[in-house]
Amino acid sequence: MQNESGYFRTAMRRTTTAVKVLLVGLLVMLVSAGTIFAASQGGSQGNKTKGVTIQVNPSSRTVDRGDPVSYSVSLTSTNGYSGSVTPTVSGLPASTTAAFSPAAVTLSSGKAATVTLTVATSATTPVGKADLTIGTAAGAGQAAAVVVQLHVQTSKKTFSISGNLDAPLTPGATIPLNLSISNPNNKGLALSSLSVSISGITRTQAAVAAALPCTSADYVVTNYSGPYPLTVPVGSSSLQSLGIAPALWPQIAMLDTALNQDGCKGATLQLAYSGAGEGN
Repeated sequence: MQNESGYFRTAMRRTTTAVKVLLVGLLVMLVSAGTIFAASQGGSQGNKTKGVTIQVNPSSRTVDRGDPVSYSVSLTSTNGYSGSVTPTVSGLPASTTAAFSPAAVTLSSGKAATVTLTVATSATTPVGKADLTIGTAAGAGQAAAVVVQLHVQTSKKTFSISGNLDAPLTPGATIPLNLSISNPNNKGLALSSLSVSISGITRTQAAVAAALPCTSADYVVTNYSGPYPLTVPVGSSSLQSLGIAPALWPQIAMLDTALNQDGCKGATLQLAYSGAGEGN
């Protein structure tokens, strides 16, 4: 009986010891897992900074010089930020303006708002690529800046030029030429050049029969000397209607020589016009 009792007690002690070992091992595993979890949470909380993030769409735009272009700017609250946010832009090329609509927004925690950035180029904005930096005004919600591209290109527009002298040319006379400009485009033009030349001369039958000469050398053409760019609205205009003084108009003068007195009398001049313009 003692042997049996002793055997029984020994078996019980071994079983108890095995259970204790198992429990201790489980406790160690639970403590280790909890420690890893706490470290992960603590690191994440330490990196959270209240603020604003910026997204811009599209990130690159191409525009004809003289036209406006827009970007959509999304402002998003991060990590519980709430308050007023004023977007900013820098890096605009010369002769360019920009405006946000609305100029500022108020964000609630976790919310987003969209503003529109409109960049207006002009006829004198330099052609090429510019990097625009979009950020926010200094403050609690200041965001990391985002860089977008603006590509400005020339925009050649079609238009027509015509003109007639208001009086017959006589030897020694100079007559201003009031040019007419037809702009069929849906926007105004910024003309950067205007020129007039004599492309041909038709003499009278009497001058031809008498073999009396008349050439472009008998005339002097003085081209437009007014300011550039010359802004021309949609439709038909003239130098006079645009407020350009007659002294700045092109001038056609006829020389006074012994030969052209008869050879150029009554002659008809064919004038050629040229110019360059961009959308304004």
